[in-house]
Amino acid sequence: MLLIISTCADKLSELEFVRPIERLVPVHKTVHCTKITPADIATADKIIIAGTALKDFDYLKADFSWLRTTTRPVLGICAGMQVIATALGMPLEDFVTIGPRPVQVVKECALISGAREAYFLHTKTACGFETLAVTDGKPCMFKIPCKEMYGCIFHPEVLNERIIARFAA
Repeated sequence: MLLIISTCADKLSELEFVRPIERLVPVHKTVHCTKITPADIATADKIIIAGTALKDFDYLKADFSWLRTTTRPVLGICAGMQVIATALGMPLEDFVTIGPRPVQVVKECALISGAREAYFLHTKTACGFETLAVTDGKPCMFKIPCKEMYGCIFHPEVLNERIIARFAA
């Protein structure tokens, strides 16, 4: 079972940021980031941490310390990528990108290969992990070394659904 974690402070935002992922992953359980239990993590085969609205930063107050020790594969999308970075000790930096932008893959992996365009909607990013792809000279997709843990600052549920399908497979 795939666990989808919502980072949305407003339920209405889930229609835009969580529902498209739920549509792509037929067998899933969705839990809000403030209600995650150890049992949720233990019963998940894989975990996707979804994004949220542009000025919603409530998710940064939630407890994601379990990311430091989990052995589950994790894909963090936008806010989810920011959560992974902060949980693992990487600071966030201001970097606004809104709308479709070209993405250059610098290291192919099971989730991403080849040049593409992606949809961005963020004001912060993180650097310092194994970079898989860049946009405008900044990392936009990374992997945590020695773990199956990925972060992408763009929204693959919009223009790159195959990334979610590959992760879920």
